[in-house]
Amino acid sequence: MKNIIFDFGNVLFDLDLSQIPRHFQRYWGDQAAAARDRLMAQQIFTLYETGGLSTAEFVDALRFAATPVLSEEQVVAAWNSIFLGMPRARFDLLSHLRERYNVFLLSNINDLHARWIDDYMLREHGFSDFQTQFFDAVYYSHLIRLRKPDREIYEYVLADAELAPEETIFFDDMEENVAAARALGIKGVLKPAETDILKALEAEGLII
Repeated sequence: MKNIIFDFGNVLFDLDLSQIPRHFQRYWGDQAAAARDRLMAQQIFTLYETGGLSTAEFVDALRFAATPVLSEEQVVAAWNSIFLGMPRARFDLLSHLRERYNVFLLSNINDLHARWIDDYMLREHGFSDFQTQFFDAVYYSHLIRLRKPDREIYEYVLADAELAPEETIFFDDMEENVAAARALGIKGVLKPAETDILKALEAEGLII
């Protein structure tokens, strides 16, 4: 193996994905589930994740999805409530890995979350350039307008970074994303959210 590709959420950065529905449940009560279903039917989340909606358009879609109409601040607070943190030891791990491997980040993400992470990295760890400091390249779905598990996003990364799939290993916390990578010859590894990435790397013989 020469190349390691990491997913971000619940692989390197700890999340609590239950927080977003909890917030909207508090805002809207019994209307929350129906509002979510309508937004999903309109592909609002997928469009935002692939750069098809601006942040203003996305926030407005959520504000008016049910009653009462929410404020922009309420929507942003709910949307960013999933983030827990990224321990300092994981940055040290990435630095160690880059001594032997090419290291990449591949994430289904959106503008609001990306901005929150940039602020967190500077505020909590003092990194103003974490993307270039710890990765050879970073691929965000909303910037390249592709998302996992679609085949095209893996093909894009392989071509852009000039990677041989048989020399590349990919860690993700979702089975469908791992399966899609395997279909292209990449070694896909499922990392359960409760398993630390260090243990997953050790299990694959990537840490000496």
